[in-house]
Parts: sequence; structure tokens; C-alpha cells
Amino acid sequence: MTAGSGHDREEPQVTLVSGAEVALLTLDLPARLRGQAREQVALRMLSDRLGLGPGEFAMRPFANGSAPWTRVFVVARPLIDAWRDGPTPVLPDYLALPAASGIWCVTETDDGMLCARLGPDDGFAAVPSVAMLQLTRALARDGAPGALLLPHRLPALADWADRQGIPVATTPDAVAALGLPRPHDFAHGELACDLRRDPLAARSRLERQVLPWRWPVLAAALAMALWAGAQYLAIDRLDRARAGIDSTTRALVREQVVPSGPILDMRVQVARALADARAAQAMQRGAEDPVALTARAAGIVAVSDARPRDIAWASGEGLTLVLLLPDFAATDRIAAQLGDAGFAVAITESLAREGGGVRSTLLLQPEAPR
Repeated sequence: MTAGSGHDREEPQVTLVSGAEVALLTLDLPARLRGQAREQVALRMLSDRLGLGPGEFAMRPFANGSAPWTRVFVVARPLIDAWRDGPTPVLPDYLALPAASGIWCVTETDDGMLCARLGPDDGFAAVPSVAMLQLTRALARDGAPGALLLPHRLPALADWADRQGIPVATTPDAVAALGLPRPHDFAHGELACDLRRDPLAARSRLERQVLPWRWPVLAAALAMALWAGAQYLAIDRLDRARAGIDSTTRALVREQVVPSGPILDMRVQVARALADARAAQAMQRGAEDPVALTARAAGIVAVSDARPRDIAWASGEGLTLVLLLPDFAATDRIAAQLGDAGFAVAITESLAREGGGVRSTLLLQPEAPR
């Protein structure tokens, strides 16, 4: 049958089956056990308790939001196979009863069975004689509920509740009027208990979909590991080569440039040593004061047809003149005149200018005394 009584709100469309065919049992499962391992342990415990093989019954966890679950539905395998292709969620009829913590709800089904909901996490359906035994056992185990909700007239059950001192109500509003939680139907995660869904089968399907990819993934992981190993070896070789070059360079600097004292920055120390060597060489060649050299060169340039553009002095290199001249022959003439004046002259650049003339760069150094 399909639920649709609509006690206090629109109910979802579900297919209800007889709760007498769907037993709800409690198992003593370890709290830390999770997932497929928890379901497999529960199957073994049920098989031992019922004396049935795993293929003779089906188990569905009663996972209505409380974790970890400890209650399971047990159904004959043929019934599960018949319900599996249904269009709507399949639930035992006692899960369609309104529920609240500390409230019991009992009603009579069309086939004369008593259907009971003992709070959000328990329920059953059985013939009246067996149902009364189960209610008495639940009373001894859990104590009296706050109220017994009887949506239909059940005089024998009302008398039993009266003898036990349990208040009886006929509607959820009457329960709330007693200062107790108002029972609601389908408000405690019941739709998550769809008997059509087999968590183990879903995981098996997922494994079948994933397993074909395991070899390509493993091959890709192996290739990545080999590539990473090769890169590590290459980087290690480069590091060793660099360390060797650095060691050799330090030894040469120590031998040729910095014979004593710490080597802090090889580039700076080598550059400074080279500059000092150039300066010493220039002094040995009779280098004059930069101002005196500039004055000597300026005297020659002033009486020529050259126009000075730039003058620069670099220690160890000499005096650089940038001159504007009428033609290339003029460059040669001024270079000859400077040479006659005692300079070592090098024409480092001579370029034709737009609009006529030549731009020449000359490097002057004093000649060593003869």
C-alpha cells in the first residue's frame, strides 16, 4: 500500500509493506566499526543468531541519522527481490506512524495486525497476542513511555495502558496537550531506510566500475615515480658538479687572488683584485694623473678640427674621448697627433653621422717611458 493519510502535513509517496515481514533487530556492534566492515560484521552476527545462510535473508541498516547505527531490518531474500524495482521508497508500515521521543504509537492494520512505533528508533508489527508480549517486554526493558497514542479505537490496549499507568491520547495534538513532544510522521529520517537500496550492492557496483582503472592508474603512478626518480638523480648530478666547480674555483681564488683571509664573495674579491692589478700595471707604465692626462689631450684636440662630445676616465683602462669630426681621415689625423704627443691611442669606434661628419671614440693611455 502507499502512504497518504496526511495527519499534519503532506506525506511523501512511499510504498508500505507489512511490518510483520520486516523485523527490526538490535545488534551489539563496536562503535568504531564503520562502512562496509560494519555491515559485514552485522551480517555474520545475524546469520549466527537466525541460523540462516547469508543468501537466505537480506539486511538493511536502520540508519535514520543516528550514527553509528545498531539496528537492522531483516527481510526474507525473495521479498527484497520483489520490492527492489518498485517506483517509490519501500518502508515497513510501522515507520509511517507518527513518532516522538518517549511516545509510543499503536494502530491496527487492515489485516488485523497491531502496528507499533516505540519512539523514533523502534517499531514492529505482529498479531495482537504477540504484539502485547512485545509491548510488555519493551515496558520492562525501557520503562513506561510518556504517553500511548492510539489513532484507532483499541479498547484492550487502552485498558492495558490504564493498568500500567500510561496516559492514552488519540491524536498528536492531545499528546502535545499533555506537555510532551508532539509526534510527527516521516520526521525522523525514515526515508533513508528505503528497503530497495542495498549498501553492499552499491559498493560492489562502484568497485566493479573502479577496478578496471586500477592498472592504468598504477602504471601512471609507476611512470610518475620513475620520472621523479630520474629527475632526482639528474638534479643530484648537477648539484655534485656545481659543488665540484665551486670547490675548484675557491681553490684557484685562494691560490691566485686571496692567499690569506676569508673568501666571502668571490666575484667581488676577484673584481677588486683585477682592478688593483690594472692600476698597478698602469703605474708601472708611467701613468699620469687623470687631470694632467686630460689637459694634455685637450690641448691637442683644441687646435684640431675635432669637437669633444664626451670625456671619461676609468682606472686601469685610461682616458676615453668621444669626438665629432668632419670625416674618417680627420679621425686618423687626430689619432696620429695624440700618438705624437706621447699617448697610446686606440680607435674603439668610428661611425658616420646623419647629416654628415663622423663620431669617433678614442681610448688614450700614456705610453711607458722609453
